[in-house]
Amino acid sequence: MENFDQNYYYETPKIINTGEPHMALVFLLDTSLSMRGMPIKQLNEGLNRFKDEVCTDKRTRDILDVAVVEFNNTSRIVQDFCPVEYMEEINLRANGGTIMAPAIEVALDMVEAQSRLYIRTGTMPYKPWVILISDGAPNDDISEIANRIKDMEDNEKVSFRSLGVEGYDSKILHTLSGNKVMKLEGIDFTCFFNWVNKSMRSVSQSSPGEKPEAIPLEGDVYRDRDTSDMN
Repeated sequence: MENFDQNYYYETPKIINTGEPHMALVFLLDTSLSMRGMPIKQLNEGLNRFKDEVCTDKRTRDILDVAVVEFNNTSRIVQDFCPVEYMEEINLRANGGTIMAPAIEVALDMVEAQSRLYIRTGTMPYKPWVILISDGAPNDDISEIANRIKDMEDNEKVSFRSLGVEGYDSKILHTLSGNKVMKLEGIDFTCFFNWVNKSMRSVSQSSPGEKPEAIPLEGDVYRDRDTSDMN
């Protein structure tokens, strides 16, 4: 009888439906000590609810690949890229400081690697998104990584967006994301993740290279001052 590696069948696939266009999305999350208590609890609930709600739409579920990176004193890949339906339950804990630049480096490396994987497998990539969520100022210098983001943005390799939670540094987020900065009033992430969900559906209904329909912000999520086009 032929031997089979049972683990193979339970391994999370890197990509499903190769040959179809795919979208890579990284959530880059500040889990420093200032996020302790209800903010981190609400963030966990929002991320897990996001997965469930995205998966109700087959087209979006089939094209969306998600990763999660956290940063405090260090950086950690919480969830490597996987099809969104295989995303594991998120249970982040808040501790430490806010060392931001190395985590952004990790996220940008990941989207570049994922885009190369798409190309190798004959999968047309949408422009990947990185969404940074932070409630404070970094303890490190972000000028060099901001230059890398700008270079990748200029070359259509990433769309880097930021959400500021109470206590965030607006100037820092604009340095990183240009005009693609949002702010959250309070600590309920429901409306924000609803916006991300609808934005991913909008992407899934477009073609790679085509500008998807912009989804308006709602509820307690607002554009930061001096921002305009969220796409």
